Amino acid sequence: MDERSQNIFRLLVEEYLRSGIPVGSRTLQSSGVNLSPATIRNVMARLEEEELIAAPHTSAGRQPTEKGLRLFIDTLMRIDDLAPEQRQSMDAHLTLSGKSLRSVYEGASTLLSGLSSSVGLVIAPKANKPIRHIQFLQLEAQRILTILITQDGQVENRIIGIEHFTTQSELDQVANFLNTHLHGKTLDEVKASLEIENLSGEQRLRGLTEKLVADGIIHPLSSFEDGHIFIQGQSRLFEDPHAQQRLDEIRMLLSTLDEKRNILRMMDQVDRGEGVQVFIGSENPILKQPGWTTIIKAFRDQNGRIIGATGIIGPTRLNYGKIVPIVDYTSLLVERIMGNTPRNL
Repeated sequence: MDERSQNIFRLLVEEYLRSGIPVGSRTLQSSGVNLSPATIRNVMARLEEEELIAAPHTSAGRQPTEKGLRLFIDTLMRIDDLAPEQRQSMDAHLTLSGKSLRSVYEGASTLLSGLSSSVGLVIAPKANKPIRHIQFLQLEAQRILTILITQDGQVENRIIGIEHFTTQSELDQVANFLNTHLHGKTLDEVKASLEIENLSGEQRLRGLTEKLVADGIIHPLSSFEDGHIFIQGQSRLFEDPHAQQRLDEIRMLLSTLDEKRNILRMMDQVDRGEGVQVFIGSENPILKQPGWTTIIKAFRDQNGRIIGATGIIGPTRLNYGKIVPIVDYTSLLVERIMGNTPRNL
């Protein structure tokens, strides 16, 4: 894209995100494009051929497609800086929200909803805790009882079906191997360690362990399908100027938000990325709602482990440059507060 096309494209997207109305050549000209309407229309035609903008109906105006929004966010978006007074206000809001994790999470979701005029969201899966001891008991040839004891003394038993035949003697060797070399790690870290560690003289045992892990004998103590979610501001979806034309879409989204498992599964996507992540429309495989955007960032414990996420869900026509730093700073605030907050809901 040459500089002229890039400038027109950026102004078109910014104007659409501001007004929610498809943008025409004369609007762009009045926004500072020093070109004739005919020249602007020619550039817009090329952008439409590249599927970066489209006409929602037969009017002369154009609006960005999902592809166009992705390009804008990745390369052209101007991210606002949070003013010091806004940071102080956010600090005060969460500091006063209470001392329990529940009150912190509820306060964060309320804060995000209020500042973004969208749905505020906090996802808090149950923690995947470091392990102290693992033991395996063979129930049948291909059914194993896994006993896991965490560092804080909690015990969890799971019955796992495995593909490969094994014996109790082999299971004891695997347990001893894991307890000796991987003590104090989470089970996700156990899997990562099996992939990268080179423990000389134990290749056969390592191979057996990897085989059993592949079969599913080791699972995280708490998956991303178990935990708590905190959602505030669903009524804000009806404040959008186009809400009346999107009632069916809003109802579908609200139904999806009511399914706790759907929201918790979003952590699978967050866990694969870094920083603030923006899922535009159908890019989010969990919500599967083409008209909505999710902006989300993970927060971590003092050891750097991902233990949850804060974010917002709103229409694709959002002020991304304003909301991205809000989500970013809210995540940092939650991390900071949790360092001084008892770990109970």
